[in-house]
Amino acid sequence: MKKIILTILLLSTIPFYAQWWTPQTSGVTQNLNDVYGITGTTVVIVGNGGTILKTIDGGDHWMPKTSGTTANLTKVQFVNPTVGYTVGESGTLLKTTDSGENWSPISSGTTTNLYGLSCLSESVFFISGNDGLIKKTSDGGATFDTINYAGNYSFSTLQFLNDQVGYACSYQYFGSDSNAFIKTIDGGATWTLLSTEIASCFFLNETVGFTKSISGPVSKTIDGGVNLTYMGDSYAPSADLFAWNENVVWSVENNFTLCNCSYFCIKKREITNTELLDPIENCYAETLGNPPFEAITFADPTNGYVVGDYGIIYKNGTGNMENLDRNDLNKKENVVIYPNPASNLITIENNSNTPLSAVTITDLNGRKIMTSTNGNSGIDISSWAKGVYLVQLATDNGIITKKIVKK
Repeated sequence: MKKIILTILLLSTIPFYAQWWTPQTSGVTQNLNDVYGITGTTVVIVGNGGTILKTIDGGDHWMPKTSGTTANLTKVQFVNPTVGYTVGESGTLLKTTDSGENWSPISSGTTTNLYGLSCLSESVFFISGNDGLIKKTSDGGATFDTINYAGNYSFSTLQFLNDQVGYACSYQYFGSDSNAFIKTIDGGATWTLLSTEIASCFFLNETVGFTKSISGPVSKTIDGGVNLTYMGDSYAPSADLFAWNENVVWSVENNFTLCNCSYFCIKKREITNTELLDPIENCYAETLGNPPFEAITFADPTNGYVVGDYGIIYKNGTGNMENLDRNDLNKKENVVIYPNPASNLITIENNSNTPLSAVTITDLNGRKIMTSTNGNSGIDISSWAKGVYLVQLATDNGIITKKIVKK
């Protein structure tokens, strides 16, 4: 592995391989469990060990925030640009009133692990977790009403469209009596079991939504989940679904197999009338134990984020996607620039088997600042003017271009 010493700050990465979902540098190795886009550029992520990350520049930088807990955080949601909630294990419930900068604990009245969260307003929201637990607050968490559903279910998907109509999905990869797709039309006073075959669900309104079954097929409902219209097959259950409208559905899917050939995919499904077109997918195809995906969201129609285990974050900045080779998403960034930020020395770390033949740095006007052909040389740019620069890294496989800034 070769290193070049520079004085620069990484802003963004343009990989030399083509794909619509590009990896982000999270700066953490904890499993990341959920993501919420306040805007296309302001996004909050929660994960294990009390991890909370926030970006205000569309993923160029992810900054850790203090959660005040070491519990695994499982869901996060905002009711407006400033007020949000997150839930986690052992009944953990936190609130922010400053767009995720600071978080304060709220008593949930339970020590049960919480996996679901649905917020209608700062005052009215719902939480769910193990053992069929579902609770509602109408006063911002000061008090909770229990609206449980009987059974050994862990409701990880919880979605209320208003204070009366809501849906919940429980999915476990292994185990019996653990999968349920339920609905209420009276605020949780009573629940109707709609299916025991649904792994995940996402509703656009009280009647129109999408589901994905344990065995993989995608279905659409236009009558509130009573009838599911089969829209096409798939290979694996979905950890999460997201849709902006009736025509496009995104999902993250994990399939663990005993043949040492597990795969984890981001998929886009486009629908024409009642026909589901073949899904477009970007996937890992790796051995058991590699990081699966946990959640997907779009802050707006063009800015989407996926998070998963071991700190992985992917971003889509177009709303588009093309089919890629099954191993394409597993390509790690071949060249990394760090630390971030820095004011003196920084390292370019080459993780590929192909040496860097040249490093060229220019300003944004195209003026060449320096060129180096020595892969191990130290470059001192401490006297350069503050600002943004472009770094072009030449390899036998092509050019890697990065934006950097001198503090």
